[in-house]
Amino acid sequence: MDWWIRLCVGVAAILVGGCTPVSVPPPVTLNQQWMIGIEHIRGDPLILQPLTNRFLADLAGMTNVQVVYVGVELNDFHFNAKDGDKLRVYPWLRAGGHCMEFTYIIYQAGQQERTYGLVVPALAAGPEPDTACVDRAASGFYQALAQQGL
Repeated sequence: MDWWIRLCVGVAAILVGGCTPVSVPPPVTLNQQWMIGIEHIRGDPLILQPLTNRFLADLAGMTNVQVVYVGVELNDFHFNAKDGDKLRVYPWLRAGGHCMEFTYIIYQAGQQERTYGLVVPALAAGPEPDTACVDRAASGFYQALAQQGL
């Protein structure tokens, strides 16, 4: 009889919302406002920077994000002067056969907290255009940040 009571309590907890089912998707937005400083994408032509600009635009459309290109001295100065929560991102297109690789540093209250890396794998279906890779990488990067609880 004891097992029956435990089973009923367990089912009741799940039905009332006391337990999170395994199939619940992770969060898809950032919890607070973050400034994201983007370095020039290695592998992108330096003068026009079409892929870096596309990556900036993709991230700028996300929730709770303020994006700045830190490849310009004045922008870099203002980014470094900000005391709030921010990330500095070093992207690399087509690194190691992947779509894109990132190294990013998290700063909180003006202090460097942690450094992470992220790999966006190449598609198994075959090659994709660089623009599609950048769009997919921006989305994957943002989702990874949200899953980290930022």
